[in-house]
Amino acid sequence: MVVLLGERLLRLSFAAAAEIADANAASDGYDVWRNLLPDGVRRWLPRLLVLAGAVGYAIYFSVFTLRMHGRFQTYNFDLGQYDNIFWSTLHGYPMRDSPLGLTKNWHELRNHASLSVFFFLPFYAIKPGGPILLVLQSCVLGLGAIPVYRFAARRLPRGYAVVLAFVYLLYPPTHGMQFYDFHFQPIASTFVLFVIDFVDCRRYWLCAIAFIIAAGCREDISVGLAILGAFLALSGHRVRPGLVMAAAGAAYFVVIRFIVMPSFGSWGFQDVYKDLLPAGAHNFGGIIATLISNPLFTFTSLATSEKLRYLLQILLPLAFLPVRRSYLITSVVPGSIFTVLTTEYAPTIDIGFQYSAHFTPYVFAATAVCLATFGFQGAGLVRRRAALSALIGASILCGIFWGAVPPRDRVHGGFSMMTMRPPTAADIQKDKDLRELHAMIPKDASVAIGEAEMPHVSRLNMKGLRDTWDADYILYTVGSGYGGGTNAEHAIASGQFDKVAERPGLALLKRKTAPGLLPTLAAPPSAAPGNR
Repeated sequence: MVVLLGERLLRLSFAAAAEIADANAASDGYDVWRNLLPDGVRRWLPRLLVLAGAVGYAIYFSVFTLRMHGRFQTYNFDLGQYDNIFWSTLHGYPMRDSPLGLTKNWHELRNHASLSVFFFLPFYAIKPGGPILLVLQSCVLGLGAIPVYRFAARRLPRGYAVVLAFVYLLYPPTHGMQFYDFHFQPIASTFVLFVIDFVDCRRYWLCAIAFIIAAGCREDISVGLAILGAFLALSGHRVRPGLVMAAAGAAYFVVIRFIVMPSFGSWGFQDVYKDLLPAGAHNFGGIIATLISNPLFTFTSLATSEKLRYLLQILLPLAFLPVRRSYLITSVVPGSIFTVLTTEYAPTIDIGFQYSAHFTPYVFAATAVCLATFGFQGAGLVRRRAALSALIGASILCGIFWGAVPPRDRVHGGFSMMTMRPPTAADIQKDKDLRELHAMIPKDASVAIGEAEMPHVSRLNMKGLRDTWDADYILYTVGSGYGGGTNAEHAIASGQFDKVAERPGLALLKRKTAPGLLPTLAAPPSAAPGNR
């Protein structure tokens, strides 16, 4: 309310100033800009500012997410699992995910079709392990400022485009994703932005490459791409490319979600839509059937205070510009499908999780389009200046409350508040001790490892100690409870394991009996579930 009322007051102020200065014939003060700066500087300065912002973002969030990792605030769900997928694929076992029990090649496709692992594998190979994935995520998200600027600069003065690029870099939902391990939805959002940029400037081969990488990040990304293609075609902006994108996105989703993935086993993520699942059809097709056949029930499932709060957190930093034109409301459809349509699953409607990435590329493109509709002279210029000012104010206000810039003691990420402080000497020593204990385990042995310890070591055959102690070795933090300590205590009490080494706060157990059918223990209700 403050943002919208403030914008109305700014319109009055700018209108009065325009009358006094007789500025209706000017073009956003760009005559002054031209007189102050040489042509070369004026041409390159906006691009250099955006590039500096992207690099600064990558460095800033690499530093602080690595600090988070160093303080053991990354976990099996999900950095440890993604590291295992990359590690296994790098070592000749494609798309395995042994922490989830998916120990056969390609069986990760049962959960998600993250085939773009192969595109990013050379970057992972630079220094394999969890930390490189955090750095990769920070760099790719920072890179997203460039297509935001390029797309906006074709519609608006370059100063406006620079502002929008920095609003993107300061966007709180993006910061929340950063502080919750590593996921492919944030990675995909940047490549969707490149798809939007390249199709807009008719660089179709580059668009095709970005499209393939984005769709390959996860199967659900293709839904948003199909909707984007349909919008381009129906709006008349890029009819043929739009039709191709719509057909390719829809076909890819149908093939991968209903043919390829089911061939590797049942999909476990339909439960996030459980209130939309009809009797006898507990699959994605049943969800679609409910959406089509019972729209009133679907709408009532959306009308909750938590979902309203979430949508406000998505749209308020952008001063609601993406939904100020009826045709731009399409920009919130892809994100809504995978967040507000879900039922009784809190992470999907929390900006501390990765799901907000389904909104990001579309709402930023819509913001640029909306600003361009206000006009360049007279009353339109006044409205555009007021909207830009509201955008800046909303971005700053939301950043203060929900963002991670500037640094603060704690920031929301995933299931908890994450510290932005550097690791302590004890954290650094624990990491060293953990690696020493891990080095004692034979390479071909299986190990069940604690939640917070898994992202710090990499190996082929690894299991989550939170869920099972059916392994050759157990490595955990003593007293870590449902993060691993409780199951380790059960393993010791069973008489089937001996403690073979320890360090302060850490212990390594070895099975002393032949492998058998040891119990697989379900995580207690209080434990954080996986949500990839």
